[in-house]
Amino acid sequence: MPKKIDFYRLSRPMQDRFAAATRRTAPPAPILFGPAPRTRAWGYLGASGVFLLAAGILLHAGWGEVSSPLALHGTKALALDVALLAAAAYCVVHAAAILRGLEVMPWRPGMFLFPAAVVDARRPVFQVWPVTESESVERVVSPGPGLALRMRDGTRVVVPAASAAEVERADVALQSFRGELAKAIAAQDVHMLAELDPLHDSALSSPIGPTEAMKRTLPAWIRLDWGIAIAIGVAAGLALGTTRNTMSDEAMFRALVSTGTVADLQRYLTHGGRHSDEVRDVLLPRAQLRDAEAQGTVEAVKAFAADHPSSKIGPEIDVALRRAMLAELEKAKKVGTVAALDQFVRRYPDRIVDRELKAARHALYARALVAWKEKSETDAGAKAFMERLLAWAEKNGATSEVRFRLKPSKSLDDADKSAIKSGHYPGPDALPSKFVAPAVLRPREQRVEQALSQAFAAAFPSDVLVLQPGEPLAADAPVPTKVPTLVIEYAPEWSHVNTATMKPNTVFAGYNFTFDSAFSLPEGAPLKVQVKAWRGAEVWKIKSDGMEREDFQQKVYDTMIDGAFDQLDKKLEDTFF
Repeated sequence: MPKKIDFYRLSRPMQDRFAAATRRTAPPAPILFGPAPRTRAWGYLGASGVFLLAAGILLHAGWGEVSSPLALHGTKALALDVALLAAAAYCVVHAAAILRGLEVMPWRPGMFLFPAAVVDARRPVFQVWPVTESESVERVVSPGPGLALRMRDGTRVVVPAASAAEVERADVALQSFRGELAKAIAAQDVHMLAELDPLHDSALSSPIGPTEAMKRTLPAWIRLDWGIAIAIGVAAGLALGTTRNTMSDEAMFRALVSTGTVADLQRYLTHGGRHSDEVRDVLLPRAQLRDAEAQGTVEAVKAFAADHPSSKIGPEIDVALRRAMLAELEKAKKVGTVAALDQFVRRYPDRIVDRELKAARHALYARALVAWKEKSETDAGAKAFMERLLAWAEKNGATSEVRFRLKPSKSLDDADKSAIKSGHYPGPDALPSKFVAPAVLRPREQRVEQALSQAFAAAFPSDVLVLQPGEPLAADAPVPTKVPTLVIEYAPEWSHVNTATMKPNTVFAGYNFTFDSAFSLPEGAPLKVQVKAWRGAEVWKIKSDGMEREDFQQKVYDTMIDGAFDQLDKKLEDTFF
């Protein structure tokens, strides 16, 4: 087993002599010397590189990627940054400490073969094997050239060499010193032993040299290398980590501003970046608004607006809602009916696109008016009135009415008296007033109303303009003002002309019908149309053969009255169409 000697426990003369021997300034000079390896220092430096690489990978991981949990380093990641950089710093400082520690030793650190001993002086506590304890000496080439001494206990001590030639020279030199060593040991020659073994105590010292033994001293930075490493790691880790977080945050934010999805923006908020307020208040609502608008419905945008009543992107929500409503309005416009536009208004009463809606409605009424003008052959007065009628319908609705007013006759009594006085008067069933009673005239009124209603329906879409029959007006009832109304006022009068027939024996009274029609709007002057129809008994047009007098009589009066109402119907239709 080697003998262990602490250099700093030796006397000062022995310390000086050993240090001088290692530097070949005093005997004995080493036969073979293998300098202390720097492997540990290089290993620490290599480990430092590994730690730096790991720190670089960690700092780069998730850079600017909002989907990565490492996009921003939190407390744990920053602690790992600090730990890796502190470890790298420690390896560098400790490697420097190892190298510096070797340089500040009073002797040359390494493995020495002296004539009397092998000294492992790589550390302050030396291991010493006396050469006399070796049983054999052999040259080795692996893992490097060297000289190996096998001790009696079986251990093998190898002193490395720079080359095989140096090994050969040392082997020869060692063999040459064996005789001197044996003689010195036998004679117990202290001076000779000191010449062969630098650690042999010769008990001699220089009277003028220092007497106090050397003490091990290391610079403070070597002793506190771990503290320096921690300080560097904390400073560098926090500085790089926070700087990296700032730059990664900015990279994420730039990407989110241009193409951020709702999911990415929500992930950013979970990271707690510096732009969280802007993302939460502006970018995220804006992306959600895009998604709502992409659904293509007004309801989706309205739902978003309802969920964000005090949003900071209020104007953008208004614009998006307007775009959605314009798109819906375009769909309604493609149907091409006022009813579709009215349905749009019922669904969306907000009036956000009121101007465009009014324009769309006006276009439909204008188109209907143009189509009517192209087909009608009316005069300028009727055209002007129809323009006013359609303008009113555009604002207030399509409905208008046609209503009859039957006024009391002033001459039917005289007609009855005249018929009674006639020599051909057959009886009460032939009285002229009987054939123009209100119940008899009402079906004719309805026929005219229906004909006019159908003519308007053929000329105008029902949601643009419709003329519908209304109940008859009483003789003293005012003209309706809520909707445009065509009032046809008339009274059957006796024409003061009677016609008598022999077969069958009866008498007919002639009638005068004066139809005063006024199409009134709630505003403005009415359009007036007057029709005068004189109707006499055209008995020659009806064959009475085989016909009862009552039937013949009814047929003649029906022809007279129907002719008057047909004349009215034609005049009115000619007026409007």
